[in-house]
Order: sequence, then structure tokens, then C-alpha cells
Amino acid sequence: MDLLLQSQTLALLTLTFVLSAVIGVEREWHGHGCGIRPCVLVAVGAAAYSNFVTGRLPDSTWGAGFGAIVTGVGFLGAGAILKEDRRRVVHGLSTAATIWAVAIFGLLIGAYNVTSGATLAVLVLLVNVLLRPAAALIARRSKLRRTTDDILDG
Repeated sequence: MDLLLQSQTLALLTLTFVLSAVIGVEREWHGHGCGIRPCVLVAVGAAAYSNFVTGRLPDSTWGAGFGAIVTGVGFLGAGAILKEDRRRVVHGLSTAATIWAVAIFGLLIGAYNVTSGATLAVLVLLVNVLLRPAAALIARRSKLRRTTDDILDG
């Protein structure tokens, strides 16, 4: 591997590290799951893998490589979702979505789609910062949570 390609890969992984660390710090600061270490590990791992796939494998196999990332991260996200049977309340959906989104922006950055990946990272941070108070306000105002409205029951 030539020096230019190595330095590009290092720059992509560093950018992914910084963006995912910012998201992870925000999650950790507010006491939510998927803090700094999981965010960084998932995003940088996805970036490294997608960088490998795009740099070493034929274009026709990229979809399978990227699909492997999405599938693997789906298992991580599923582990973050908990359901309390007695109250029929689901926890961890935002955590699972954050895990999935950091993997996708890592995938994008690792595949040299830096603008889209960085934009997605900023959007994930904005969702987690700006929409959390809005969701809390709606929940306080509506008070319509009934067990018949359980997300898992459709």
C-alpha cells in the first residue's frame, strides 16, 4: 500500500474517531447507553472495514461488504433494546438507532464519502441533542401512553 493511500486512510479513521467521540460524549454526558467507547468502536470499525472493502475488493462485492456491517450492527442494536413486560415499556430504541447511525456514517467516511458521512454525524448529534427536549415536552403534554399503544403491539 502506498504512502498516500495510507495517509488518506489514517485521515478518514481520525475524522471518524473525532465525530463518533463527540456523539459518544453527548450520550455519556446525559447518562444514556452507547457512550463514547461503543460509538467510537462501532464507527471506526465500520470505517476501517468499508475502507478495506472499497480499496481491496471489486466494486461488485461492495454491497455484500456493506451489508455485513449493517447486519452486525443490527445485532448490537438489538442487544440495546429492553422491554419491561410488567409495564409494557420499551427502552433503548434511541441507543440502538444511535449505534446504527454511527456505523453508517463510519461506513460512508471509510468509503471516501466524507461529506455525506460527516453530515450524517452532525445530524445524529443534532437529533440526540435538540430532539430529546422536544420529545420530553411532547410526552409531558400528551400523557396518552396507554398499554394498548405499545410500540411492539403495532
